[in-house]
Amino acid sequence: MTHPPHPPHSPADEGLIRSELMAAESFAGWSPSAIEGLLPTARLGRYERGEMVKREDDGAPEVLLVLSGHMLASRLYPDDSRVPVFIFNPGNVASIQARLDNEKHAIYAYEAHDSTSVLHLSAQLVVERLDATPFLWKAMAKVVVKQHRSIASTLLNFQSGNTRQRLAATISRLARIYGVDDDTRNLRLRLSQDDLAAMLQVTRRSINGEMRALEAQGLVRSEYNAVTVLDLQALRSLHGDA
Repeated sequence: MTHPPHPPHSPADEGLIRSELMAAESFAGWSPSAIEGLLPTARLGRYERGEMVKREDDGAPEVLLVLSGHMLASRLYPDDSRVPVFIFNPGNVASIQARLDNEKHAIYAYEAHDSTSVLHLSAQLVVERLDATPFLWKAMAKVVVKQHRSIASTLLNFQSGNTRQRLAATISRLARIYGVDDDTRNLRLRLSQDDLAAMLQVTRRSINGEMRALEAQGLVRSEYNAVTVLDLQALRSLHGDA
């Protein structure tokens, strides 16, 4: 099947796309020629916080590979409302499962959570190449299964415990996504109280009250559109994850 090419990239962008694909865990084992076969339909997108990266109900299906920054995934509902569910970090792939069968799936929107670079690939082309060389599915499957385990854990944290425990679990989980797993340094997360309220499906007023309680315990510091984690281990203990 013929896949329409995107406009030519600059030499620098083409070199970046090639090197990122060859380094990505999800594309491990792909030959240089197979990587080259993806380049004509690949598109490099650079986004600022809040910009839409991709809606799964708009345009041709794409596989998204996060190169830098972080990408927020939100579930879309028929009334066009959105509920944030997960943050993808560099090296993660998104939206490939929508091409694996003909069943109806939940539809997601992806937006930049900060300054973010994302590689857009034709989902149909990626799946065709994987099917043509089945052993390549192993690397992709390992990455997707690992991500789904993390997503399931995140969603469980959203739902279990009281609001304060759920908030503590969500902040500590996001700290891990951002690459911090100990108390060696403070971490500033670009998360507003509106973001947290949407993730936990509670009112902003409830989040404000719980944030004040966590601040009083010296666990976090709330700032404008951000949260600074001061004691990660104590946050995990609050939810029973220490």
